[in-house]
Amino acid sequence: MSQTGANETSSAGSTLTATTIEVGVTGPAAVPDVVARLVEEKVASRLAAKDHTLWGTDAEEESAKRLGWVDLHVTSQALLPQLDSLVAAATADGLDRVVLCGMGGSSLAPEVIAAKAGRPLVVLDSTDPDSVRAAVSVDLGRTIVVVSSKSGSTLETDSQRRAFLAAFDGAGIDGAQRIVIVTDPGSALEKLGNDEGYRAVVLADPLVGGRYSALTAFGLVPSALAGVDVSALLADAAAVADRLASDDPSNPALVLG
Repeated sequence: MSQTGANETSSAGSTLTATTIEVGVTGPAAVPDVVARLVEEKVASRLAAKDHTLWGTDAEEESAKRLGWVDLHVTSQALLPQLDSLVAAATADGLDRVVLCGMGGSSLAPEVIAAKAGRPLVVLDSTDPDSVRAAVSVDLGRTIVVVSSKSGSTLETDSQRRAFLAAFDGAGIDGAQRIVIVTDPGSALEKLGNDEGYRAVVLADPLVGGRYSALTAFGLVPSALAGVDVSALLADAAAVADRLASDDPSNPALVLG
């Protein structure tokens, strides 16, 4: 099966230009049958409506509290004023080297978003001594650090936070004013950030799992600080939301899925 668009360059891939997404698939002959079944069962529209019964009764307890990502293009708009203020203050202070400390879902999306936009972002997702040393030993005078952990108790991320605090202290810099926390409400990291007077504590949507957090504070805070126009990113997501919620065989989300 093949659904092609003007920007498509490969047999299996996707493009996003304004309000256009096209996906082409070559491979298993079963793909059209699977897509037809997804359309018949109204999977796209039910998912858009946050129907937590899609995965069966055994999964309902978990799925009922994990579908906040479906309308992040709307709900994350509330973060924009805080992000605008955060970016403006960092720019005024000459902090243009952004380091993201986070593991897995806390770092994957912003790394991709920043790279796609051509904006520099240092991602520290390792406790390898050489990687940590490289991150904490240069340009501290213009460095702002985003410490991201959904649980607020990620050991690797806390180790990275401590390494930066020590480095800032050694350079005579107030480390607390160089650290931005991104975490879920009520986590130990939220309390720590507030108690120690960190530059900002930004709370994410607790109804979104880590791997689905691209358009939550986890994806938007480091991307915005790195210079990405995150309001445009949310607008692009909103522009294609209706199509991705359509029970139609041309829905690229169904084809890709």
